[in-house]
Amino acid sequence: MDIEDVSRVLGAISQPTRYEIMQLLSKDTQEGGTGLAAGTIAERLGIQPATLSFHLKDMTLKGILVQRREGRHLIYSADMSALIGVLEFVVADICGG
Repeated sequence: MDIEDVSRVLGAISQPTRYEIMQLLSKDTQEGGTGLAAGTIAERLGIQPATLSFHLKDMTLKGILVQRREGRHLIYSADMSALIGVLEFVVADICGG
């Protein structure tokens, strides 16, 4: 992992809407869920579908969300290992361990 990787991931959650998406999907993962459909995310967070689509695509490309298709639905889940890896790197690199 390098500074570019860290910057990419932290940038992906630095915007409030994206942070809320990550909170929602992380909670789903921690509760044993297998992800949420884009429509469900939009409904729960009160985000317009087009706006949500933009955020989900970017977060997926930056490696903190995983996307899969179930029939007609795109299901998103948090890649907790990617996020934890970045946070561990930051703590070790900046805080000295």
